[in-house]
Amino acid sequence: MTLRLGQDRLRLRPWAGEAGTGLLILLIPGKAVSESTAAAAVETAIARGYQRLRTSALSHLESEPFIRAGFEPRQQLALLSRPIQARPLQDNSPHRNGSIAIRRARRRDRPSVLAVDHAAFEPLWQLDQAGLTDALRATPFRHFRVSHQDADTGLTGYAISGRSGPAGYLQRLAISPDQQGQGAGAALIIDGLRWMARWGATHAWVNTPQHNTRALRLYGRLGFEQVPPGLQVLELRLGQ
Repeated sequence: MTLRLGQDRLRLRPWAGEAGTGLLILLIPGKAVSESTAAAAVETAIARGYQRLRTSALSHLESEPFIRAGFEPRQQLALLSRPIQARPLQDNSPHRNGSIAIRRARRRDRPSVLAVDHAAFEPLWQLDQAGLTDALRATPFRHFRVSHQDADTGLTGYAISGRSGPAGYLQRLAISPDQQGQGAGAALIIDGLRWMARWGATHAWVNTPQHNTRALRLYGRLGFEQVPPGLQVLELRLGQ
């Protein structure tokens, strides 16, 4: 459901794979909601029977009204950015696999995409169908691609890139565990950055849990740098 309170817009839906937990998504990124909106969101979640309420990844500015409403940090995320140049990018890693193919994702790919997602992420971050839809709708323009080794093999990974004005976002990247380190992740990121460049984006942004050292190394190799203080996911236990 969408909550419209004054100028604030939030979405409340179940957290994937965790009964009794609700997810709050800010629909106007970069703008902190009012304290009354945060309180109203909590009351709505209680009325809908949730026992726990969790936010999407928030900046410290966006977090402030929820902290004042009693939310506490659940997980810290690294926020990374890099400028987007018009010149072509390439992955010079010695692990680069030249047989990786990237193509546009089709609707019939979605079950396989979610299977890759569940294999790649810990339960806290796994997407369900509603979460995948949210990722695809997070920005006005999107670029949804999948990777595979050849036409006869299943998907090895996928990426959702987005664009809003001059900002580009790597909104989701997942690689099958048995294919990690083989170049699919870098290939998908570079494909997304090239798409952003074609449409005039000047900076790309991505976030990942601070303990995800493999992802941090990959992003660093492709020119991303961390932007302190990062982001955080907040949580509030209800009915206490």
